[in-house]
Order: sequence, then structure tokens, then C-alpha cells
Amino acid sequence: MSGGSRRPWRLGFLLLFLAACLAAFFWLSQSSLLAVEHIDVDGNTATPTDQILARAAPLLDGRSLLSFSFDGVDVALKQMPFIAGVDIDRDFPHTIHLHIHERQPVAWLKSANGYLLLSSDGYLLVAAPAPSENLPLLTTKDPCSDAVGQRASCGDVSTGINFLADVPENFDQEFTNVSVISGDISARTKTNVNIHFGSLDNYILKFEVLKQLIARTAVAGKAVSVDVSVPERPVTKADGG
Repeated sequence: MSGGSRRPWRLGFLLLFLAACLAAFFWLSQSSLLAVEHIDVDGNTATPTDQILARAAPLLDGRSLLSFSFDGVDVALKQMPFIAGVDIDRDFPHTIHLHIHERQPVAWLKSANGYLLLSSDGYLLVAAPAPSENLPLLTTKDPCSDAVGQRASCGDVSTGINFLADVPENFDQEFTNVSVISGDISARTKTNVNIHFGSLDNYILKFEVLKQLIARTAVAGKAVSVDVSVPERPVTKADGG
């Protein structure tokens, strides 16, 4: 038999083999042999596991691990305020792992009806009658009307979040209060340093100047004011002086 006469036979066998593989894959994707029976959750601290499972389980239980996509789970979980995203891993034969990525709180926002917890990417995470003391309080001239679960749309709120979310790692001061009025930022640290930061322009330079000035002038128990709104001409003074 010549090589030319064998080629159609080999091609036909290959196509038959591929068709059989596709049929087997489709059958397994629809059967219970590789169905989801267990769901593991990790990476969550602010969102209770039972709440995550309550949303994810109805979308996963009984589905085959060979399903092409579990996008519906990602969409459902990202509707929960603290959850920014989820990675989904298959662990054959019956387990799904949900790796949760949560938003990081950066401040409390004073609103018309209380206080709202803000994340570093601008989402309003939860409402409370009073803020906790572990995060700074952000105030603006006009109250923001956005609701929990939404991204803050107010300009001054966004400015305050950007100010707090990108503080250089080598800046060793913690803020208690941040005020933003028409883009102009003022803040106070836990060591009684009152800061006029101005706009977000020259952000890194202003923090470098601020760090140096605080190191030179801050005295334990005494309040100091530092103005770095024009970083080339900073001003420092003892409060009341």
C-alpha cells in the first residue's frame, strides 16, 4: 500500500478520535462523576465564610468541574461589599477552591446619616453609627450621598482616598483625621502634627519633605503645624505660635 493511500485512513482515524474525545468531555461535563461536592473558601477576613457559601453554593453544587466557566460565581460574590474578586481553582474529582480577594479599608467617611467605611479602591463597605479608632476619619465640606456597596462618586472623597491609599511605606506617621475641601487636603497625625498638604500634586515630594520636617520639629506631647502645600517652601510652627 502506498503512503498516499494511507493518509486518508490516518486522517479519518484522527478525526474519529477527536470526535470521541469531545463526546467524552461533553458527557463528563454533564454527568455527576466530576460534580462539585465540596467548596473550600480562603482569603476572607471581613466577609463570613457562611455568607460566601450561601451565595456560591447554589451556583456550584452539582456542576461538573469540567464546566468551561464559573463566571456567575465571581459576579455574585463581587456584589458583596468587601469582595473585590475571586480566583476559582478545580481540585478533582469533587472540590472547588474559592480564593477571596477582599478590599482594604482605609478610612471612615462622615456622612449625613452616620459613618461609612471606605476601601482603598473607593467603595463604601459598611455603615456604622460611630467610627472605630483604628482608621482615620475623612470629612468633606459636602456630604456624600452614595450608598453602601457603591463606589464613592464625590470628588473630595476620591481625593481623600487617593491621599490615604498611596502613603509611602517609609512614612511612619498614622493619621487620625483627614479633611478635603475642594481638593485641598489637611490632616492630623496621632503624634499631634497638623498638616496642610494642599492638592495631590507633587505627592511623593510633599511626603518626603513632610517626613523630614516632622523628624526635625516634632516633640512628644506638643502639637506642631506643617505646611507642605508648596513643598519647595514648607512652613512649620508650634501650634499657637
